Amino acid sequence: MKKYILTLLVSLMAISASAQLRTAYFMEGSYFRTDMNPALIPTRSYFNLPAIGGVGVGLNNNFLSVSNFVYQKEGQLVTALDSRVPASEFLAKLPDVPTVAQSLNLNLLGVGFYTKKMFWNFGINARMNSEIATSKDLFRIAKNIGNGTYNLSSTSLDMSAYGEVYLGFCLPLTKYFRVGAKVKGLVGLLNVGAQLSEGDISVTPDAVTGTVRGKIRGSGLMVNPNYKPGSKYGEGDYDIMAEQLNLNNLKSGGLAVDLGAELRILDDHLKVSVGVIDLGFIKWSDASAAAADISADFGYRGVDFESGEVMTDMEASAIMASRESYVRRLNCTLNIGAEYNVLDNHIAFGLLSHTEFRQAHTISELTASVNFRLGRDFTTTFSHTFCGRNYPGIFGFALNAHPGGINLFLGMDYIETNYATYGEIPVPKNLKSFNFYFGLGFNLGKNKF
Repeated sequence: MKKYILTLLVSLMAISASAQLRTAYFMEGSYFRTDMNPALIPTRSYFNLPAIGGVGVGLNNNFLSVSNFVYQKEGQLVTALDSRVPASEFLAKLPDVPTVAQSLNLNLLGVGFYTKKMFWNFGINARMNSEIATSKDLFRIAKNIGNGTYNLSSTSLDMSAYGEVYLGFCLPLTKYFRVGAKVKGLVGLLNVGAQLSEGDISVTPDAVTGTVRGKIRGSGLMVNPNYKPGSKYGEGDYDIMAEQLNLNNLKSGGLAVDLGAELRILDDHLKVSVGVIDLGFIKWSDASAAAADISADFGYRGVDFESGEVMTDMEASAIMASRESYVRRLNCTLNIGAEYNVLDNHIAFGLLSHTEFRQAHTISELTASVNFRLGRDFTTTFSHTFCGRNYPGIFGFALNAHPGGINLFLGMDYIETNYATYGEIPVPKNLKSFNFYFGLGFNLGKNKF
C-alpha cells in the first residue's frame, strides 16, 4: 500500500508548478496579484469558488528541452547519446547543476473585501513544493561511457506539502503610497529530503565501482512512529514509511508573512512596487520525524559468459540517526515591478524582476509585458520572460474577465512558438518551463477603480 501512496505523491510533484504567475503581476482586475504582492489589490471584492477558485500547475527546470537532447545529424534525428553528437556539444548546453523544481497551489477558500479605507482578504490553500538537483557528471557518464572518475555529490532532493490559512490587508498610507501584508499559519503534512555528502563513480576497463554517502530525513503523516534510532531500514515494524496516513502525526506547524508596497508617481502613469512572499518556516515535529545515515558501496565487473553470472558487489545500509525535530524555511520570493501606463491607463508596459530563493539554489528572471485594459472589466496581457535560459519565441499570455458578478482568470507564463516535427508530432524545441493558472470566482460590490 505504501508504494502506491508514494507513487501518487511523486506523481503529483511531477505535474505541479510555480504558483506565482509572472504574467498576471500587472493585471488590475485579477485577485491573483495579491499572491505576488499583497499591496496589489483587485478592483472588486470577491469570493472564490472552492477548489477551482485558484489552481496553479507547471514545471521549472534549467536543462530539460528537446533542443538539448535531440539533434539532427546527417539528415537524421538522433538523441544526445548518439556517437555522432560530440560530448562537448551536448555537455556545453547543460548547467553545472541540472535542477528541476515544481510546486502546486490549490486555493480551497478565498474571500477579499473592501472596508472604508482598507482591503482585506483571507483564505485556505493547499501547497506542494519539490526540488531535485543533480550533477552534470551524471550526463557526462551517460555520454562518455568511458574511463574516468565522476562526482555526484551535489545531488539533493527536497519535497514538502503543507496547508496554509492566511489573513491579509492593504492600507493606503497616502494618496500615492500603500502597503500590504499577509500573515499565514502553516500546517506541515509531508517533508522528505536527501543530500549526498559523497557520490563517486569510477569507470575502468575492468570494472565500474562507486561509493555513496549521505543523509535522508522525513516528517509528516506517512512517517512510522515506531521507527527507532539505531534500527536498520526494513527490520520488521521499523520501516520509515507507514502503511497508511497517520493523523496523529499532524503536529508540525509554522508561520510565514508576505509583505508588499506600491508607489504611484507622475500622475499615476508610473507605478513601482516590491513584494516579499513566503518569508517563513515550518518546524517539523520530532513526533513524526525520522533521519537516517545512508551508505552504499557497489561494483560491477561484467558477466561470466560460461556461467551467465553477473559479477556485482553491493553493500548498503540506512541506519536511523535520530528522531529530532528540525526547521525548514519556505521557498521565499522577491518581486520588484515597474509599470508605465498610457492612453488613460488603457495600455500599460510592465517590467518584473522575479527571484526565487529555493532550498538548493536561487533563480532570477526578468519578465516584460504589455497590458491591454479594455474597459473596466476586461484585461489581457502578453509577456516574455528573459533569463532562465529562455529563448526568443517563448511568451506568456493571461486573460481576466470580470464583468458583473463573475471573475474568470486564465494564464500561462511560457508558451512556445518554435516547434520541431518528429514524425508527425509537433514538439516545442526550447521550452523548459511550464506555468499555468486558472481561477473562477464571484465579484462582490462595485469596481473600486
